[in-house]
Amino acid sequence: MATYSLDINAEEHFDFDIFSITCTESIYRVVHELNQALNIDLQLNDLLDFTHKEGEDFYFPLYTFTHDELNIEFNLLPNQTSFQPKIDGAQPKEFDLFAGDVEQTTRLIPELENSDYFLLIKGDNRYLYNHTIFESIKLNPAFIIVHEIFVEDLKDKKAKGNLLF
Repeated sequence: MATYSLDINAEEHFDFDIFSITCTESIYRVVHELNQALNIDLQLNDLLDFTHKEGEDFYFPLYTFTHDELNIEFNLLPNQTSFQPKIDGAQPKEFDLFAGDVEQTTRLIPELENSDYFLLIKGDNRYLYNHTIFESIKLNPAFIIVHEIFVEDLKDKKAKGNLLF
């Protein structure tokens, strides 16, 4: 019997552009600033579930907007999120601020530790508007650093796979 496997290194899977945003603001403020700068309406669409190597669940909020006229999809997600323990409905017997595990965080792309948020641009027409989008968000004073990320420059193969959703 033949065995097939998905080659996540194939370029056709990474048919999007990525902008890295370094910012000290909350994700809600970043959503607001991007909505204003790009005249879009990013909305919470999904929670991307990633399981850490020790089995903990981490959820990355995904904000999306599809611009039908331009045929471009905008996706915003944070690079870092916190551990989300399983909720079984049982309340602890005592409230103890220091009980339990220390809060854990993880990064979507660990090698880009200075990136706080990623804006992924998908669609056939994104090439026509890539530079305009980049310049619009780069001029925003709420963002410290904005730069384009090239998937082929990422060294961590697993991290590349985290961008496929």
